[in-house]
Amino acid sequence: MAVRTVAALWFPWLVLSGCGNRPDPDAPSRRTNAAVAERPWAEQVQRIRDGRSTQIQLESQAVSAVEWNDLHDGCAALQVLEVAHAELPDDALQVVATLPSLTRLKLGAPIGDAGAAHLAAAQQLEILNLPEADVTDIGLASLAKLPHLQLLRLHSRRVTDAGLAHVAGMQSLRFLHLIDIPITDAGLHHLDRMTWLESFYLDGGQCTDEGLGALLKKLPELHFHKDQLHLAGDPLAHPDDP
Repeated sequence: MAVRTVAALWFPWLVLSGCGNRPDPDAPSRRTNAAVAERPWAEQVQRIRDGRSTQIQLESQAVSAVEWNDLHDGCAALQVLEVAHAELPDDALQVVATLPSLTRLKLGAPIGDAGAAHLAAAQQLEILNLPEADVTDIGLASLAKLPHLQLLRLHSRRVTDAGLAHVAGMQSLRFLHLIDIPITDAGLHHLDRMTWLESFYLDGGQCTDEGLGALLKKLPELHFHKDQLHLAGDPLAHPDDP
């Protein structure tokens, strides 16, 4: 499946030609769960084992470490795993090594560096959404080993400017969303050589408009939002943007 097609199906806000409305990165999950009543975790796991589904999606239910262990048994066909709320130790993420078909993962858990190292075993991952992660630059280096990753959405207050050098080496990456990562203009310099990057959303951080403007001069085709808005004077901004 082509990169742009993948993003359009799973994160349509990333490939909008205009941005009259602020994007909601989790909207696709909520639309799915609104259309189909959310089944309990155990039922969704059983559907994977029975070959009736390749997806587990939980927006409202929290998953415990004991429940998470269910994935060790008969879930090799699992392709999409979205869990908005989970209480998991990093070691629990070793299970991804037993999920060879997993291409899309959203996990709302405070994943640390050890957890990120386990995620690096999910070599087929294309979409990775970690809205509550707590990794350092070491964990980000582990995630950078995912050879097919096209979209990374990452929260962490412990990643530094130097950590973005690992992101800059991810040549399969097309869509990047950083949340409350305290990067400065110095970190942006690592990204300005990513001519293959199509979209960059930055929520929070310590970058200046000047530094962000310099990045956009280096990457004039980049679709960029800071705190869900275009920069003033961005030539790619939609006329109806606030």
